[in-house]
Parts: sequence; C-alpha cells; structure tokens
Amino acid sequence: MFLSDEFVYVDLNKTGSVSVLNWLHALEFPPRQVTHHLKPDEAIVSSGILKFATIRNPWDYYLSLWSYGVKRKRKSGPYLALTRFRPLKSRGYTQNPFRAVCGFVPALLAAARQDWTANLHLYADPNNPDAFRTWLRKVMDPKLAPLLSGAYYSSRLHSHSGLYSYRFCNLYCAGSKTLHSGHLRDPQSLAEWAEENCYIDRFLHTESLAADFRSVMLDHRLARAETLDTVIGAGKPMNASRSAAAKRSDFYDMETRQLVADRESLIINRFGYEFMEE
Repeated sequence: MFLSDEFVYVDLNKTGSVSVLNWLHALEFPPRQVTHHLKPDEAIVSSGILKFATIRNPWDYYLSLWSYGVKRKRKSGPYLALTRFRPLKSRGYTQNPFRAVCGFVPALLAAARQDWTANLHLYADPNNPDAFRTWLRKVMDPKLAPLLSGAYYSSRLHSHSGLYSYRFCNLYCAGSKTLHSGHLRDPQSLAEWAEENCYIDRFLHTESLAADFRSVMLDHRLARAETLDTVIGAGKPMNASRSAAAKRSDFYDMETRQLVADRESLIINRFGYEFMEE
C-alpha cells in the first residue's frame, strides 16, 4: 500500500505492483505510509481520496505465482506452504479465531498426505509445464486449502473459489468479517458481496499497466503528461516472474485452463478476462 494525502494505491502481489510503486516514488509523491500488500484501514476506505489497485489475468497470475516460487522460494507463500508443515503459521486467527482452531485438524490431515520432497521438485525448473500443472492442481485443491492459508480455509471460499479470488476479496473489499464468516458459500453470493463491498475506484490491468497508470494520473490531475512520459519511459521494468521464453499456452493444457476458469469466475466475469493464446 502506498498512501499519500491524495490517493492510496493498494498492491496485490504478482499484479505489476513493483512497477507502480517505482513510478509513484519517481513522481516524488510524499508518502504517509508504504507497506507491501497491506489493506487500508476503515478510515481510509471510507475517505474521499482516490483508491486504485492492480489486477491481472488469472491464468497469468498463477503462472507468475509459480514462477516466483521457483526463483524466490523463501519469499513465496505457496512454496513455503507446500514444502514444509508450519502448524502455527498463517492459520487465520486474526480473521476468525474459532474457525482457525477448527481448521487445525484438516491442516494436519492435509500435511500427512503430502510428499514434501515431491513438492520441492515442482519448483526445480521454471520451464517445466508438467511441474506447473501439478502445482496448480494442488493450489486449486480444496482439500489443501488449510495448508495454503488458514484464513482462506476458514472463509470457506476454498469450496468454490481459488486463492486469487480470496486474495482479491480480502485486500480490495470492505467487510472482512463477512468474508471470513463462512456464509459466502457459492460463487454467486461471493460475486454479489464483492460487487457491494469492493472499495477500489480504479483498477490498473497488468496487461496494459503503463497506459492505465498514465490514465489514472492524468484523469485525477496527479501528474503532467510530459512528466509521466519521462517516468514511465525510464522506470524499472515490472518484476515479471515468468520466464521470457515461456508462453502461456505451453504451460496450460485444457484441464488446467478449465480449472482456472471454474475457480476464478469472480475475477474472470468481473473484468472480462479470457485465456489468450500467445
């Protein structure tokens, strides 16, 4: 999160946030607070300042998340969750203490079924489509949700929606208590809740990040066009985890394409994303 007197940028990981933060620093906005992947408090959410965020095609998001785990293992949440059992980490006690305790036994059972050595091999080669597909099926498996995130599991979104949709709702929507109550038990109720509670005014799409950023800055008179040309043109590149040689269509087969389509319908339908051949 980059908070200034005029706006707040809320950054979801693997959506181009490194570039946006670089641009904001280069434009020399005086920040009141800069903290990665932090949700603004209720006072900021209900304030009149501009609130913008980044979003990414779900198929690209998961490929980037896996690639990041291959390259930056100890900084990747799914890598840590799938390669060792951490019984006291990321259980979701803050969001829903009762359900966090209830989720401990399912986490133990999920851990007992894991081959941790085999999971390590899923992160051995960034150009291995089979490893990515196996990894994706694990990340999308509702039975493994207690390992990935206790808060995700306690929300019960794991029964019908993917980790990306949960992260979207948790970071970009108000009403965290309802999100973690376990009452949003199907995609339709989740979509309706997200539509009502999403507090973001503008979304920057990773696929058109520079153009979208420029548009927000100009529309809200936060920067001049010539300054933006200089900053965006000279800015550091995105922290793209995907290999430059990798093609989306090389990694996804029909099964895994459909898996993302089914589990990430919230984001796909809201933003009109499709699987694009490269």
